[in-house]
Amino acid sequence: MLSLRRQADLTQERLGQRAGLGQRTIGWIENGLAPATLDQLGAIVRAIGVPLWRLVRDE
Repeated sequence: MLSLRRQADLTQERLGQRAGLGQRTIGWIENGLAPATLDQLGAIVRAIGVPLWRLVRDE
């Protein structure tokens, strides 16, 4: 997720705003400290503008 967020030129705060999530939540998900729900993943990919499979296959 981190590389896709950076490719979209978004900060954690801006991605959180676009996805309706907190910056802290974005950070926890990116760092593997909290699992993302399907709803959160859907909001994140819509905010970044990529299909879900890109997020899942992101390395």
